Amino acid sequence: MTQFFRRSLACAVALSLLVGGWLVIRAGAAQSQSAPPKYVFLFLADGGGIAHLEITRQYNRQVYNEGMVISDRIMKEGSVGLMTTHAANSLSTDSAAAATALASGCKANIGALGVCADGSVPSTVMEQAKKRGMRIGLVTNSTVYDASPAAFVCHVPNRRHFASIIDRYLELEPDVILGGGKEHFVPKGQPGSRRNDETDAIAAFQKKGYQKVSNKLELERTSGGKLLGLFSDKEMSFEIERKKDSEPSVYDMTRAAIRHLHDDNPHGFFAFIENENIDTASHLSDIAAVIHDYREFDRAIALAYEFYKKYPRETLILVTSDHETGGLGFTMALKDLSSTRSDNQAAATNADLKKLQAITISLQQASRILGPAPTEEGVDKLMREHFSGFTLAPEFKQAIIARKPPSRTLYIDPTAHALGLMIANNTQAYWQTSSHTNNPVAVAALGVGSEQFKGYYDNADFGKKLLALLDDSRTLLRR
Repeated sequence: MTQFFRRSLACAVALSLLVGGWLVIRAGAAQSQSAPPKYVFLFLADGGGIAHLEITRQYNRQVYNEGMVISDRIMKEGSVGLMTTHAANSLSTDSAAAATALASGCKANIGALGVCADGSVPSTVMEQAKKRGMRIGLVTNSTVYDASPAAFVCHVPNRRHFASIIDRYLELEPDVILGGGKEHFVPKGQPGSRRNDETDAIAAFQKKGYQKVSNKLELERTSGGKLLGLFSDKEMSFEIERKKDSEPSVYDMTRAAIRHLHDDNPHGFFAFIENENIDTASHLSDIAAVIHDYREFDRAIALAYEFYKKYPRETLILVTSDHETGGLGFTMALKDLSSTRSDNQAAATNADLKKLQAITISLQQASRILGPAPTEEGVDKLMREHFSGFTLAPEFKQAIIARKPPSRTLYIDPTAHALGLMIANNTQAYWQTSSHTNNPVAVAALGVGSEQFKGYYDNADFGKKLLALLDDSRTLLRR
């Protein structure tokens, strides 16, 4: 055999080994990625834009010298994407249309739950998870039949068909349902009920084997089995004023949900966990309430991250929002309208951010305290007791007393918005609107299939990606 042929044979053998090894590695990688995630956490910061997250992150650093799990763990170790949020019939969205896109992979009209704009009724990711034998859970500090959780289970043309949503819950039987909204579960004849009939929905759930709990202690004592927790008649409290001994937080509910969904369960679970208060506070221009609730939301995500570390090859964590509310952001502003000179301009500082820790109540509660006919004395007393170190400009004080919206875009609660602008004047954190915007929102993903959520895409594409992962992840690998 000549030297030339010896060299040729050696090259051929080396090439075949290289190609064969590459094929084995690729096949192994495909096999490792082909299995759908066994455990899925979908965390939704309702109304939480990128600025909401960043302001909370900065606050954590400045006030507590702490980081955040979302930014320091999920985003750094996993994947980050940006997602558009518009509805089918509007450049901005509501939570119903947005959550339908996330849950069903299709664009929906404002107000519709689980119904696409073309009239079709697709299966949701949670219905698909149920078919695969996974346990499913709905956790929120809103009412449990609010638009975001309901979109993952229901198909109704109007998000306010609460009785139909509760009936659907009874039909599908999510293993865990935790939040507020007791008023639509009790019969019409009972005090506080807002039902139009005498149906006792709580009794109906108990008949199907659900444990019913109504406070933090009862929740902590539960173990195993299906769980219905109704902790308030309406929405649950803002974190800034929650009664921590009796009312559970999103963190507390998440911990209980993991316990009930995971224990003695070989088939996995899908947990939807929402902090609605971020959106509600943003509608009211309440940056302090946003920060307190976002911090507690991040603590709940830390529980999922600890779970992921135990089961990294089986778990997917998704953290996102349905839309941005308020157009929030730190900016430079004039100290007053007397001049536009540079010495009359102010930019936010760390000291301004730290001022927010002096606020002791939500702006919703402040508005309730002052009532429908605020007085000058009442406003002064409120400022002394709950907004130490803040100065209320005369024009905002007059807007509160007159109950007049301070601008065309801040109109939901004149008292709250005037106080919100007062806080903005003292910190340079301003709000554009009291409603939703079309700003894209962040998507943070960690675990099985997390790479699919990179990039810039529509919320309906998010739903399609998640549906494909739960059905058969090889569908996405072939794209």
